[in-house]
Amino acid sequence: MTDFKKNIISLKNAIDNAVSKEIDLSKKVEKDKILYDFKEKQKEYYIKAFENALKFVKSNVLELNQLVKYDNKNLEGVNKILELIPELESKDLHELDKTLKKIILITDHLNFPKGDLKKKFIAPDFLPIDIKEEIKADINELNKCFNAGCFRSTVILCGRLLETALHRKYFETTGKDILEKNPGIGLGNLIAKLNEKNVKFDPGLTQQIHLINQIRVFSVHKKKEAFYPSKDQTYAMVLYTLDVLGKMFKKKSY
Repeated sequence: MTDFKKNIISLKNAIDNAVSKEIDLSKKVEKDKILYDFKEKQKEYYIKAFENALKFVKSNVLELNQLVKYDNKNLEGVNKILELIPELESKDLHELDKTLKKIILITDHLNFPKGDLKKKFIAPDFLPIDIKEEIKADINELNKCFNAGCFRSTVILCGRLLETALHRKYFETTGKDILEKNPGIGLGNLIAKLNEKNVKFDPGLTQQIHLINQIRVFSVHKKKEAFYPSKDQTYAMVLYTLDVLGKMFKKKSY
């Protein structure tokens, strides 16, 4: 059973429990009553259970695209589910129950592969020969981390991929190995050095590097607040990293 299917069932259970306890999702929990009012505490519990289950369903929507790749006959059903997902924002439990029953019915008719769906990221084209094998090895490791749910490790590997590519791009541009004189140069400074050489990058790359550095800093300074990327955030970061790598060495992309 895939994560999407599991989380749909969990959401159905959360809605059933909330209905049985006559919980009103449109009314906020009165925080000042929680300590002494059992009903208010119970209400908070069922609302949180519903919200968490809904969050997990949304986080696994990307998996549906993989189902289409697995079997194109899933396309119609997947599109119907995607059209229904926004209706899960309703605060009416009975409307939510109707919507979820429709999604479950459609899901039951989808063709799922045996075992869980696994993402498979591949190395982009146009990579220089001298870094191609290293990039491929890191992407193989990245696939293992992502599919095992080790999202912080996946993001760190995105940083390693960018470092390898940016160091090679600097050498390609200047004919000099920047690691010889500045072995500890960070990704941000490396991009600044390349900008000085008129090598331009997507502005979003700076934000990508900021998120990667948040995780790296925490691994060194334990008192820093940890950054835990979600599955969707990590997936987007991997796709962005691979896109940057693909464009970096394509003929005069920048």
